[in-house]
Amino acid sequence: MISVLPKAEGWTVECTACSSTAVPAGVIGTRFASEVPGCVHYDLMRAGVIGPVDHGDGEAQQVWVGHADWLWRGTIEVSAELLAEDCCELVFASLDTIATVTVNGIEIGTAENQFVQHRFAAKRALRVGVNEITVAIRAPVDWVTAQESLLGARPVNGDWTPYPFMRKSACNFGWDWGPRVPTSGMPGAVQLQCWSGVRLAAVRPLVTHCDGARATVEVHVRVERSAAAIDGPSASRSDEDVAPLKVIARCELRMPPRSSAPVEDDRKEKRSKLPSKIVVYVPVHADGTGIAIIDVERPDRWWPRGIGRQPLHALHVELVPGPGSEAEWPVRGAKERIVRKIGLRTCELDTAVDEHGSQFTFRVNGVAVPVTGANWIPASLFPCATRDDRTVERLIDLAAAANLNMLRVWGGGIYEHDCFYDHCDEIGMLVWQDFMFACATYPEDAPMMTSVEREAQQQVERLASHPSIVLWCGGNEDVLAWQSWGFRERLAPGQSWGIGYWAELLPRICADLDPTRPYWVDSPWSGSIDVHANDPDHGDRHTWDLKLDGYRSMVPRFTSEFGHQGPANMQSLREAIGDAALVIGSPALALRQRATGGDAPQYATFMDAAFRPARDFSEWHWRAQLLQARAMETAITWLRAHPERSSGSLFWQLNDVWTGHSWSIIDGKMRPKPAYHAVRRAAAPKLVTIQPVGVADADGVRALRVVLVNDTVSRWNAHVIVRRIDVHGKIIAQAQERIVVPPRSVDMSLGVQDLVGAPDDARAEGIVVDVPSQDDAIGEEIPLADRDRMRAWWWFAADRDQPETKPEFEVTTGRSVSDLWIQVHARTLVRDLWIEPECDWTECSPNLVSLLPGERLNMVLKVRGGSGEAPTFRVHAH
Repeated sequence: MISVLPKAEGWTVECTACSSTAVPAGVIGTRFASEVPGCVHYDLMRAGVIGPVDHGDGEAQQVWVGHADWLWRGTIEVSAELLAEDCCELVFASLDTIATVTVNGIEIGTAENQFVQHRFAAKRALRVGVNEITVAIRAPVDWVTAQESLLGARPVNGDWTPYPFMRKSACNFGWDWGPRVPTSGMPGAVQLQCWSGVRLAAVRPLVTHCDGARATVEVHVRVERSAAAIDGPSASRSDEDVAPLKVIARCELRMPPRSSAPVEDDRKEKRSKLPSKIVVYVPVHADGTGIAIIDVERPDRWWPRGIGRQPLHALHVELVPGPGSEAEWPVRGAKERIVRKIGLRTCELDTAVDEHGSQFTFRVNGVAVPVTGANWIPASLFPCATRDDRTVERLIDLAAAANLNMLRVWGGGIYEHDCFYDHCDEIGMLVWQDFMFACATYPEDAPMMTSVEREAQQQVERLASHPSIVLWCGGNEDVLAWQSWGFRERLAPGQSWGIGYWAELLPRICADLDPTRPYWVDSPWSGSIDVHANDPDHGDRHTWDLKLDGYRSMVPRFTSEFGHQGPANMQSLREAIGDAALVIGSPALALRQRATGGDAPQYATFMDAAFRPARDFSEWHWRAQLLQARAMETAITWLRAHPERSSGSLFWQLNDVWTGHSWSIIDGKMRPKPAYHAVRRAAAPKLVTIQPVGVADADGVRALRVVLVNDTVSRWNAHVIVRRIDVHGKIIAQAQERIVVPPRSVDMSLGVQDLVGAPDDARAEGIVVDVPSQDDAIGEEIPLADRDRMRAWWWFAADRDQPETKPEFEVTTGRSVSDLWIQVHARTLVRDLWIEPECDWTECSPNLVSLLPGERLNMVLKVRGGSGEAPTFRVHAH
């Protein structure tokens, strides 16, 4: 039996103390309505005490919140029937963070870790009727500051609050892409669970073998017993000879519908005889554990997106009485079955030594997976289990639409909500899972070590069923910081710094609870503490020391971070800080820049080298976004052109949590930036790109080649059209070739100069390469620019050094109920066309497209909420 505590109608929150003088008058001692799951920031916003953090000076309004102690009160009515159960437990999916819980004034438990479930025995404090629950949470900023003094200061990235002293989302204290908003609350579900006899505590399925003939699933079951179940008969029984309760776990694996893809007749006949489900019974041992072995013949295997399907098998587990225990089966409340959806697949990380160093290749079902993906930060400033589901799924879908196949859950955020992993399972999005450590040195003192151990055990047990997760990783940039940021030198002699977690505790837990997945010590990591973590020849690398064309000076084995900053979309900035602040150098914009050194190292250095001075903020903003798009496309296409060394990349970062300057390709209002469209093209399964990969001449300049990347499982018959053009789009030279690119391979056989010659005037010429789809007409003009085809551009000079031109084009529009249809007809060469909506928009696609003279681009602008106002937009191009 499970009774769920009331939500908004029953909970209140009160500030009981605050060390900040900025606390508004009248807040201390006032009770505000509270929504659970949730956090105090949401409660204060609803009460009008603070405004939204992303609006105006919202961050400044709430600085005091993290210095305040908070007390939640809620009530629950308990019946005599519930109270008669053996166990009554108050269960918190998450407590954020330093908390004390009471029932009717009796303390039943404390918490110190946001990342674990807390289960407190409450029966001794409960009574029939109405019961009061209180949750007192200490001020997070004050707590970590006190712990730093107690345990000794340790180096941490940036000037943020010393977050390593609390097991709480690090970025909640601030990061270089977001505000400082340390919060408190109960972000997960709260339940009163009452049960007797035994409780099915956990189900951990592991796929230990999987090939085309057979898959083996080990179902690890963990059961908790009440005192009565352990001791044998209840107190009301006088029969001392009754044996302890015997328990069996019934495990049922249900097969998904088979693929409708055609197969040979005899294969069809064999598949038709396969069972729709497999049932296995396993006894639960005295220690509360049991392991069921399920063998599946000719399994329908799970594959990453782009390689195959993602069939999910439903695993149902429930407890039943063992032989002789039927009469003594008092299980109530424990009969709820646990259901896990699993995928039958194997995964490994190939780090074999080769002629370039050591590999870093993900393999699923033995097949190497070329990775193009992104780093994922929490989907909102205040992650809450009931609020984020739609946002999370929308972001994952946007990543998939951009042709990405992996997301890295970054160690400075949170272990994501179930909906994140469920959706990744469903669409084949691979997940690199960090443990929650980032950019710091961490104390290994008690009780932190015990808390981290419990956290890791719970999270591995919770997440092991998800086929999308293919890597456990100790954390983010912790070893790198120790090696290269001066952290090692700043530590006191003998002072712990976290290596015991990443190199000992976490790998031991992963090996014990989930030996089916690889573990990686940290990111970046070279495979040894004696080799620099960022060695490009070994392991994964974070490439922040190269930008734009500099990306082409190195090919790491796997690039798990790189990026280029760009501002949020104009409409998003307008909504956040207002039109008046949209000027170059405005204080409001400067407050939204959290990167070291401000705008200069993020924008000015690169924009001055690429463009002529901007005439106004609108032009500056477009160029800043355009430069980010070019940087992302340059890096991704360069790495994909070199599969002999690079097995993949994850750019920083996919998403954002507020409106400002950051490295995201989707801004905090869920609107794709120009970089999103550049990434979508650069990550396409079939790619044409132009790269300087030939032999360098006496001046160190490498010849250009057309590079065709085929990451699909089918042969690519490519009809390649190469043109040398001038800045007006006039064709100077043209050539066509047909190339067959085998599956999962790269072709570099076409030299640009061999086909269309060297430029007569490098300042005023460029190269455009097209690979039309089968139904495109082949000729000098392709009338529609948004067909399913590929195009690559190369200009021999920077924009600022090219002759100034004014693009000529016509724009026509049409309207549906909620969408605007836009067509752009190019009269001249139109470069980097960007339609910038000036309304409450959600999608404008395709976008950031260059057009040759005579081409047309068809676009759709989608408006949020079906607004009755006519959507408006601005056109940028050069």
